[in-house]
Amino acid sequence: MNTTTSEYFEYTITVTEDAGRFTARVTRPGAMIEHDGHVSEVWAAPSSGSMDRAVQVARSAIDSDRIR
Repeated sequence: MNTTTSEYFEYTITVTEDAGRFTARVTRPGAMIEHDGHVSEVWAAPSSGSMDRAVQVARSAIDSDRIR
């Protein structure tokens, strides 16, 4: 399993690759994340077929305030 981490605004996007599928998880150091009517430490995107797509989905969720 491979893992890549990047910073985007005040968020950390971690993408893990497992068996050719990529899953983005978003955290905010020292804070909780609000998403889909819930509050938690991490938000996870559905898995996708490429790392670029996984990062794009996470950034889009941040940009559209789907997670905050």
